[in-house]
Amino acid sequence: MTVDLWVLMASCGLAFFISSVPLFRAMRQQWGFKAMLGGRDDVRPLTGWGGRVVRAHSNLIDNLVLFGAVVLSVHAVAAANDVTALGALIFFACRVAHAVFYIGGVPVLRTVAYLGGVSGTMMIASQLF
Repeated sequence: MTVDLWVLMASCGLAFFISSVPLFRAMRQQWGFKAMLGGRDDVRPLTGWGGRVVRAHSNLIDNLVLFGAVVLSVHAVAAANDVTALGALIFFACRVAHAVFYIGGVPVLRTVAYLGGVSGTMMIASQLF
């Protein structure tokens, strides 16, 4: 398996981690365990750092769809190479940083990390042309 595909799987793991560990903690803190087990029809939206966890996860999922499509396209046309591997590593490192900065409430660095992840995806896409 190539670096690109490993990073795609690691990125899925990051999405799973965010949706379970910090999100679970935020829901438990703000809603309580009993509300978490229910249908969640009457719970308020998460606020503060919990709301940032939700938004960071949503942003990761949006970008993961594009990243996955590009990585799989590169593999479908047998264009994976050192550039795509580097782009994938940049994407992953920036997405980890983005999650940390987003959840931590660091606005400027969050944006820089986001743009770095987009750049990594574009590096991979450039190998299609």
